[in-house]
Amino acid sequence: MCIKHTILVIITIIHFTFGFIAYDCHGPAQNVTSFDSLEVDNCDFPIASTTQQVPRIQLLQRIETYPVHFKSCLITVDYLITRCSLFEDAQLVEGGYFSEVVDLGNARCSEIHQKCSYTFPLGGIVTDLQMNETTLISHTVAGSLDRFGNCRGMNFKSSRGEWEDVVVQAKFKIYLSEGSAIANTKDNTLILPSGTKMKLSDNYGIDTFKGETVWTNNHFNCEEQDFVVLFDGPASLITSITNDNSSIYTYIVESDKIVFALKKIKKTFACEIPVIQTEHPQLVILTDSMFLNHFQIKSISPQNTDLMAYINTTFVYVENVFKSTISASYNDLLQKQCVLEPQLLQQRLTLASNNLPEFAYIMGGGPGYTAVKHAEIIYLIKCKKLVSM
Repeated sequence: MCIKHTILVIITIIHFTFGFIAYDCHGPAQNVTSFDSLEVDNCDFPIASTTQQVPRIQLLQRIETYPVHFKSCLITVDYLITRCSLFEDAQLVEGGYFSEVVDLGNARCSEIHQKCSYTFPLGGIVTDLQMNETTLISHTVAGSLDRFGNCRGMNFKSSRGEWEDVVVQAKFKIYLSEGSAIANTKDNTLILPSGTKMKLSDNYGIDTFKGETVWTNNHFNCEEQDFVVLFDGPASLITSITNDNSSIYTYIVESDKIVFALKKIKKTFACEIPVIQTEHPQLVILTDSMFLNHFQIKSISPQNTDLMAYINTTFVYVENVFKSTISASYNDLLQKQCVLEPQLLQQRLTLASNNLPEFAYIMGGGPGYTAVKHAEIIYLIKCKKLVSM
């Protein structure tokens, strides 16, 4: 009998543990990178070799956000429940005053906006509802009470309870609104003017201030909704040759309105049309004359403007100011970048002299790396992942 109790106690005090990721840095090395702490190699600086005039290109930007029209319905009800008395007056019943929010759903909210009318749950209708305005209306939803003192009760049931032989008066507060929200296809979110975020694909959500909100997300036209044309016109294609004989292609535009330089990364597709991917993930260049009329120039919304990203990828927008040689400016920018990158690496190598773990974390881009210093050589080692219990 004692043995059974002992086993039972042992089982009940066992705690369940969950594994976490650890790293084994002492086993066989999977990936080792070496750094010379005394000398940093210079980067290859491209030298412009040839310039070719391109009659027409289009600079396209991928659109992550676009406006979506929404409609909202918020209907609240204040209930007053009374019972007829022998002295021709109304007596408030227990729990007879409360408020509720009417649940409509997607279809019914859309119908109210379409008809500009609301039908009460137990009969009766209010019409000519105005947008972005609040309508107050009283309605007897159960029983009857007239100005002559005639009172007739009925049974009434709601989420708050049930009552028999009562008169229920309700004051409805109806607020219909509409407006424009920002849809983000990347995050699948819809952001209302109030700041409330909803799931874009649901086409329905509840806002704290506007109530039930519905919208239609007809995102089918790729040319109109996925891309915007930032530039349409002639350009120069500069081919630079690096020290290892690889080619760098740079598209340069210099006009009265806009100046930019963007480097070709690879070939890709936009709406099944062949384009050139630049160093900015959101910017592509269309050069194929067969598709140059597919996309139309239109104004870009502030939500899709990323000025810092444009500057960091040598995209510069200047109006009626800068008209000097853009190729020299672009090469100067690359030269400064070549000077900055070795300096940054040298600073990190200096950090390794005092703090190897911090050096490994920074150079590896996170956990899972260790560093070992042997003379002037520093080895960055990628550790093996383990599950530790």
